[in-house]
Amino acid sequence: MKSSIALIMAGVGGTLLYQQVKNGNVQKMMKKMMKAEKKAIDNLEDMI
Repeated sequence: MKSSIALIMAGVGGTLLYQQVKNGNVQKMMKKMMKAEKKAIDNLEDMI
């Protein structure tokens, strides 16, 4: 019973992820994350 619920949840999660990728939201999110990472690295360099 537990394994079937896990498979259903994985399927739902996969479908939602596919929709996000198709809409281009994942690429936007990755760009934001990369900008934030570069900003954090710059801040660290400034403190050193």
